[in-house]
Amino acid sequence: MRNRKFGPGKTGLLAALFFLCSGMTAFASPAVEGDTELTAADGETVSADFTITSDSDMESVELTISYDKSVLTYISGSGGDNFSGSGGNGTVQLSCVPNDTSATFTVTFRGSSDEDTTLEIVACTIEVDGEEIDVLSAGDDTDEENPDEEDAEDDSDEESEEKASFVIDGRTFYVSHPEDVEGFTLTHIDIQGIRSSVRESDTIEGLYLVKLISDNGSYRDFFVYNPDTGNVIPYVQLESGSDTVIFIEADEDVTVPTRYSYVDLGWGSKYTLPAYKHVTIDGVDEIFDDSNRYLIYGINQDGEKGWYSYDYDTGSVQLFDEVAYDGEQAYITELEEKEDGLRDDLEYQANRYNTDMRNRLWLLLGVTLIAIVLLNIAVIQHLRIRKLKNPDPEEEEEEEPESGQKKKKTSAVIVGNLEENETDFDDPSSRSETDGEEELEIIDLDDLEDKE
Repeated sequence: MRNRKFGPGKTGLLAALFFLCSGMTAFASPAVEGDTELTAADGETVSADFTITSDSDMESVELTISYDKSVLTYISGSGGDNFSGSGGNGTVQLSCVPNDTSATFTVTFRGSSDEDTTLEIVACTIEVDGEEIDVLSAGDDTDEENPDEEDAEDDSDEESEEKASFVIDGRTFYVSHPEDVEGFTLTHIDIQGIRSSVRESDTIEGLYLVKLISDNGSYRDFFVYNPDTGNVIPYVQLESGSDTVIFIEADEDVTVPTRYSYVDLGWGSKYTLPAYKHVTIDGVDEIFDDSNRYLIYGINQDGEKGWYSYDYDTGSVQLFDEVAYDGEQAYITELEEKEDGLRDDLEYQANRYNTDMRNRLWLLLGVTLIAIVLLNIAVIQHLRIRKLKNPDPEEEEEEEPESGQKKKKTSAVIVGNLEENETDFDDPSSRSETDGEEELEIIDLDDLEDKE
């Protein structure tokens, strides 16, 4: 990264001298200055101050700073009224509402190693009288003090001609003239039918970088341009062992490793990288791995393309071993197939058991109903037979003697002369039931006379 100290450009100085000579007051252009060179110490905190100035009161100020996250860790920020700040993954964003001609921010980091490091002011915008102003636009005029003739012609052509553009996160970015990038040479290609200035890799054929500037000038960064698809992704270059890896868009014929699903990996404050994250299949649902490791397609300095495992937390990257991973996944798939087979067999056995038990329950229910019906029939028949054997309850009541009374034996005496085969009494069977119960004694009068 380069140490930038932004202030009035040469044009502004000449204009100021002109106005002074003319007896008129000259106003300074908006500027931002700050501590871009820091010395970090392992475990110690270090701070940097940044000051933004303007000739008019600023209604709002926004400042974006980038830092080397392998050397520094963002802790906090402060400054101005209505201050807000956030940082991480190599970027810090600060804002406030000063309502003054100057605003100052302070950023605090913790060192991860003992070494010198550089901060870069990526973007700085202010709002004056309701108009948004890019503070860095004045500094761009002095980025290249000695451009060659071809570059100058390109600049004049781009100012007068239509520029290629891309829409990123709902904002339009325009292709601009790129400054020097180590390992890349200035060249020209057609982008969207418009001849544009780009940087081509010195070692990798067909690898292009384009400089994009947002429509309001707040964001200006390099992107990797894919001429085959016409897409761009943020320019990210990392070290993987002895290799230098640049993230690129995956080719259409590249196979994504199994169990990986596409995600947008947030990069900086504005952009995203195409990445893939490991997932676990739960039925038809995909459950993403809770780690911060991603799979990103990249290319090394020898032009060799492949998948790289990127650790978001540490910022480290290493080549993804597809052979070992495929072997591991084949073994996992085999185990899952066996598990699925056992699960299917268990489910079949469970269904069969449920079916058998259901049939048995129905059979038991039917037998129980039949037994209940037969038992009811037997009870009814028994009651009928018992009723036929037992006398009428009314007759039993009449035949039973009154309670507490003894059965008296009575006899009836019939007096009279009886001839042979004659009776002087009624047939007991013709009497009433009460008389019929009495025992009749027949006395022969002739016998009585003889005895006398």
